Amino acid sequence: MRVAYDGGGFSGFMKNPEARTVEGALEEALAESLRHPVRLSCAGRTDRGVHARGQVIALDADAAHFDAHALGRALNRKLGPEIAIDRIEEVEPTFDARLSCTARSYRYHVLNRPIGDPLRRHVTWHVREALDLEAMNAATAELIGLHDFTAFSKKNRSRPHEVFLRRVHSARWIRRDDIVRFDITANAFTHQMVRSLVGMFVAIGLGRRAVADFATVLAGKNRAIAPSPAPPTGLVLWDAHYD
Repeated sequence: MRVAYDGGGFSGFMKNPEARTVEGALEEALAESLRHPVRLSCAGRTDRGVHARGQVIALDADAAHFDAHALGRALNRKLGPEIAIDRIEEVEPTFDARLSCTARSYRYHVLNRPIGDPLRRHVTWHVREALDLEAMNAATAELIGLHDFTAFSKKNRSRPHEVFLRRVHSARWIRRDDIVRFDITANAFTHQMVRSLVGMFVAIGLGRRAVADFATVLAGKNRAIAPSPAPPTGLVLWDAHYD
């Protein structure tokens, strides 16, 4: 299933019995429609407040109760308007939304103008001062390739030996009127990696950090010297790629 959602009302994607999550809402609606419990795999676990346009979810469904068209209609009735099922299709039994995914793309939107916009406050980060995109893209160019993103990752205490190596395929900043947009594609992402990178690049764009500081922070592998992560509101899981 290709799924889009507004993450503002959810405590992230991953199921949590003590909070409202995207996975929890999907599992409940699917179980009701398919008349059997399901377990999901997803292309990427988004955090609280993060949105998705191209999340991919896989599950095993009983063939006796499976009609892709009818299931899509039923799910959209139950889950809309916060969650929308864009497409449902059958795949090979070996398909796993996370393990079969070869790359993910994220997009971050910054509203860059002196006055905020109440109608876009849930989907952008409002930055009042003008951003220097030339400086931001100069630093962003250092992202391409395989790097250790320890400095831009939130560590999980339950996984003390977690590896933060990721390969970035493309990354760039673009301005469209008053929106400054960051597009990045990588084989995978660490926890809070995109938001942490955006926080660093915006600090560079505001002149609070030098372009050369990015390479220094990246090589230093010390999260304490990186700027604070950007807020989750502007972040969207844009697409999941499968070869």
